[in-house]
Parts: sequence; structure tokens; C-alpha cells
Amino acid sequence: MTFSKKHPRVRELTFQKLITQKISEMDLEPRDVLRECLIQLRRELKRRHIAYFPHFYFGEEPWGCVDKTGSIEIPFFLANRQLMQIASKYYMSYSKEEIMMLLRHETGHAINYVYKLWKQPDWRKRFGNFHKRYRNFYNYQPNSRDFVRHLHYVGSPHYAQKHPDEDFAETFAVWLDPESKWKWNYRHWPGAIQKLSYIERLFRRDRVASKRPLKVHYKELSNYHAIDSTLASYFTIERKVDQRIKEYTQDLKEIFSGIGPRARRTVRADFFIQSYSDYLINELSTWISGLDKREVKIYLREIQTICALNNLRLYSDQSAEKLIELVIVSTYYMLRR
Repeated sequence: MTFSKKHPRVRELTFQKLITQKISEMDLEPRDVLRECLIQLRRELKRRHIAYFPHFYFGEEPWGCVDKTGSIEIPFFLANRQLMQIASKYYMSYSKEEIMMLLRHETGHAINYVYKLWKQPDWRKRFGNFHKRYRNFYNYQPNSRDFVRHLHYVGSPHYAQKHPDEDFAETFAVWLDPESKWKWNYRHWPGAIQKLSYIERLFRRDRVASKRPLKVHYKELSNYHAIDSTLASYFTIERKVDQRIKEYTQDLKEIFSGIGPRARRTVRADFFIQSYSDYLINELSTWISGLDKREVKIYLREIQTICALNNLRLYSDQSAEKLIELVIVSTYYMLRR
């Protein structure tokens, strides 16, 4: 029998599997907190009569909307709870509120691009020249009330003053946020309230985005499938890799190789090991004198769990040869203990 999912050893084996896996080989999709945020974003857009929902993809870093496209890059380590926990512990963390803030901001860019709002004279009148040179370092007026403050509170001070495109994205994000109370909070900010009111008219009265745009360009600049390093290498935590478990996993993958999880007429490797656990214990005890059978049982439970975590399988007619390979490999590891 394998360990319970709540067993500390399972958590450790799961962690080891994750950090030794190549990022490019991960099968990522929005889950947990990120999925909740994307659902919330879709609801907010629908509530504001915006029919377009951007194309989100997982990339490296940082966050960003690819220029003149509807594609938004999200750091891959926000895909699910496990990756977020590792990133939070060894790199950086994002709260749900911060993820929503960034999603709203980047969506502002995408909406601007796909509906070509930046080409409209009213847009230029309020936000400035879209083709203004984009600078990483910019001068800003700390006391200005002509600009909203949104990403200002997550480490990007006065970000709306960086460029007209950022000014629009920040203003859009504040307007989109149902909790922003922008009419009240910016009532004494003459420049900012004019921009917010313009966006309100654009989307609520004129409903310029009530239909999906006819032509949208998509582009992915740094998809996570191009990240060839392991998670341990990416976060520089190679010291956390348990070399013993890494060797177990490599050997088990070699024994139970070449079979996908959806292949027909196959047997799960963890069930296979469980079925032949008595045989394996007896064989190992025969080959290794003085062997503690309790240690063998612990070892077998570990490799069962590793097989389960990695979806390893075998064809039913391979039982004899796989048992021999398991005995050989297990003898090697038992002698090293």
C-alpha cells in the first residue's frame, strides 16, 4: 500500500518530483488561485459590456502584454498552488489581490490594442502620444493628481506616468475594479477623474467593446515550453534535491519506460509493485543477508509512490522481465543503505 496523500513522505516525494522536472516538460493550465482570478476577470469584463477576453499564456517573467496583440504572459509559477508555494518560499510571492491587479492592468493593454483605441483622437487628447519613446527609467511628479495609482501599490511607483500606454492600462484597471470606488476616491483628482470618466463613456455608454474585434494578432514571446532548466535550477535550490530519490525516479522511469498514461491494456506500476511486494521482499532477503524487512517495506512504499506520482505503467505481459529488473535495482539500493 502506498503512503496516504497527507503523509509527510508523500509531500516530500511530490516536492522532489516537481523540482527535478524540466519546466518545459510540465503540463500547465490555470488552477487554484489563478483560475479563480481569471474567472473573476471574465465576470468583471462582462459586467462592463466588454466582449473580448485576452489570450493568456504561461511564460517566464515578467508579466506583460505583447505589444499590439491580445496575448498576455503570466509567470509560469502562478499556474497552480504547488508552484506558487515554491516560488513564494524561494523567489517571490503574489497574493490573490496582487494577481487581480496585474491581470486588470495587462488586460487594459490588450483591450487598447485589439480595439485600436490608441488611434482615436480622444484617446490621444487624454493620454498622449502612443508612439512616445518607451523608457525603463522615467521622471515622474510624485504629487500629481492627473494620474491614477494602481500598480503604484505593488512595487511600481507612479507607473501611470511612465508612458501613455501605461497611463491607459492603469486607468482601465482602476475603472474595471468593482471595489475601486473611483468616482469617490478620485473626485478631487481633476486629471485622473477626466480619464476615468472618458473610459466610463467609452465602454458603458458607447460600448466600443460590446462585440469581439474582427482581427486580433496573437504572439507568445517566451512560452514556458522554451525554459529548459529544472525548477530547482530556475530557483537556484539545487541543494534541496534529494539525490537518492532522484536516482530512484530515474531508474524506475527506465524500467517502466515508453508507455503513456493513456495506453491500453497496461498495468499501473505502483499496483504491480504492491501485488509482488511479498515476492520482492523474499528475493531481496535471499540475496542480502541480515536485511531488515521493515526497511524493504519502507523502500517499496517509496518506489510505489514515485511510480504513482509519475504515472508509470507496464504491459501485462512484461511482468517477468520487470520483476527481474526491479530485483536488480532494489538489491543495489538496499546494499547502499
